[in-house]
Amino acid sequence: MKSSVSESATGLSLSRLRALTAVAEEGSYSAAARRIGISHTAVAQQIRDLERIHDIHLFDRLRGVLRPTPACLELCDIGNRMQQAARDAARVLARRGPSGKHRLRVGLGNSMPGIAIVGHVLKLHPTLTVSVESGSHQDIMAAVSRREVDVAVLPDLPADPRFRRAPVLSQEVVAIVSPESPMAECSDVTLEHLAQNPLVFRSPGSSTQKIVDRGFRQAGLEPEPRLTADTRDAVYEAVALGIGVGFMWRFGTYRSDIVRRVPVPEFRSTVDEVVFALADERNPLVDLFFNVAGQFRPEAMMRG
Repeated sequence: MKSSVSESATGLSLSRLRALTAVAEEGSYSAAARRIGISHTAVAQQIRDLERIHDIHLFDRLRGVLRPTPACLELCDIGNRMQQAARDAARVLARRGPSGKHRLRVGLGNSMPGIAIVGHVLKLHPTLTVSVESGSHQDIMAAVSRREVDVAVLPDLPADPRFRRAPVLSQEVVAIVSPESPMAECSDVTLEHLAQNPLVFRSPGSSTQKIVDRGFRQAGLEPEPRLTADTRDAVYEAVALGIGVGFMWRFGTYRSDIVRRVPVPEFRSTVDEVVFALADERNPLVDLFFNVAGQFRPEAMMRG
């Protein structure tokens, strides 16, 4: 009897309900196993355990596809709510660092203006700790979607009802050259001229590179870069060392000590830099970040 009670108590574990909902949505044990990252055998055992412990039939097999029974669909609804509750709990716990201080996780496509906003937030909340994740446009959007960061700043964010958003500033992509380059003193430079020089590109997925690729394509040019880098800092350093001409958002960095920013007429259309978070993400720290971003002025971070 004790064994039976123990099995009943563990029959509706979160892991079993996760397996159940995955099978119901995917239609097979193997597809469910790939989705949740455990073996095919383990998924099948989870379902058999639920059926045995509770004497219930959960799936019918029709033309090789597992179809959930009405009772299974009810359990899936409960399982989805439990999984969401688990994610909510993990998100609350993630707001505290190891020392117990409040923590805000921020995703940035460009160092600026995000770091400047973070600096103002820290002034207003001195006990706060902040972790910053940098990456490509695609990486940061995915991190927000997976709740790996609480709030993020990206340029040219596509319209998406999943996100709460607010524009911070408008900026355009510019060319960056070393001080020794003949283009360093130019008021602007064309893509045709740039295509005749060694170029430094960002890797695919970069919002900057998307603008650059589109500009060259519309100008009927297909230049091959001398160097392709996966970070904006690598592009900046390559340009500073004279390897080639690179590209960045005008306010993409606070640094102005080495490279020169040169406007490109074909890039003159501006793009909004946007702070965003998931629409259902509501906590005082995210609200504070949005409020600070709303008062941000780009002149405050530029020196000369």
